[in-house]
Amino acid sequence: MIAENVSRYIVPRRWVRYDPSAVFHLIIEARTAGGVLYRMPYLPQWIEQAHEEQLRLEAAGTSRIEGAQFTQREQEEALASAATQATKLTHSQRQLRAADSTYRWLRSRSAEQPVSAEFIRGIHRRIVTGCDDDHCEPGKTRPNGWNVTFGTPRCRGAEGGHECRAAFDGLAAAIADEFRRHDRLIQAIAAHYHIGAMHPFGDGNGRTARALEAFMLRRAGVNDVIMVSLSNYYYEHQDEYLTALYETRKNGHDLTPFLKFALPAVAERCNAVAEAIATNHRRVLFREFARSLFGKLRSPRRRVLAQRQLEILEILLDTGPTEPRDLVNRGRARYLGLKHPDRAMVRDLFRLLDLSAVVLDGGRIAANLDWPQLSAESELLERYESMPSAASTAHPAMAQLSRLLGRR
Repeated sequence: MIAENVSRYIVPRRWVRYDPSAVFHLIIEARTAGGVLYRMPYLPQWIEQAHEEQLRLEAAGTSRIEGAQFTQREQEEALASAATQATKLTHSQRQLRAADSTYRWLRSRSAEQPVSAEFIRGIHRRIVTGCDDDHCEPGKTRPNGWNVTFGTPRCRGAEGGHECRAAFDGLAAAIADEFRRHDRLIQAIAAHYHIGAMHPFGDGNGRTARALEAFMLRRAGVNDVIMVSLSNYYYEHQDEYLTALYETRKNGHDLTPFLKFALPAVAERCNAVAEAIATNHRRVLFREFARSLFGKLRSPRRRVLAQRQLEILEILLDTGPTEPRDLVNRGRARYLGLKHPDRAMVRDLFRLLDLSAVVLDGGRIAANLDWPQLSAESELLERYESMPSAASTAHPAMAQLSRLLGRR
């Protein structure tokens, strides 16, 4: 007997049903964000770095939604290229490694590969092998008598056996037919929802649903250039994510609530990755501007000072906002030949601050990536050449920097 407070699964009559007027603007926003990301100019190493970061976020996010717990060190250990023996990893680490391997496999597939029942089974097979295959047969739908409940409030998946197989095969058939009449963003999110709602497998259903969505988003043009981690977004907004899934199911598989949650996630994550690429562009512009500016100094002594300051800027460009004391420690080697190395480095920091090349933000010092647009090169050259040998104290942030460095 099923408790009254457990929601039964009902096979949909229509697999893609939603209110177009409620999500039209969200589709436009998601498509616009994806288009901006797709068209951005970039260096290959930026994309490789960003893609690797997003891939790791995706694998970690999809595992954590299912309750996997691991520290940053344990995550790095699980995903290390020099593979640690699986027997030495925790269950959560093995889930993470399996998810990472699955996403990498999906990345190697053609984006236009048909999404068949066997393809979805293949995703599940990889998601659970090596971590959950001791209690869940990889790639096999639940047999007769194997039923599952999940979520809060509690939901029941399709009945094990015939109903489960029929629902799973029906979804695969719909993806090949009914889904094609809708935007590809809708298709990806709908596939995610339906795998989660029917729970066709004994375990790994959520991870399979999110991996399938990630693959289908490539067909929608979102994950084509670079992985955009929606699973990490879903983890960060887990309560809203689970509520949207439940509301969709409660409303007879009307996808509107889940689309209203997931489409903004696509836009937000595309915009975040685009901003990271834009920041790389600004770093390149900043670096070239600084080199050009300091290379035009007339005084040999000023050029020596500028070379040291360039190295400070390089550290900040590589590390991002940094505690002043940490910056001094990182740059100390360049000043060791001087009579008072720490004092010289602090003076150089003061000069960069006075030029607005660096800024103080929340007790940290950072390269001011807007610097190239703030002043003409000729004006900055004149200011630099005329700077007194002692550091100016006129800049309003000088006193704050002095306090942070413990100077009196």
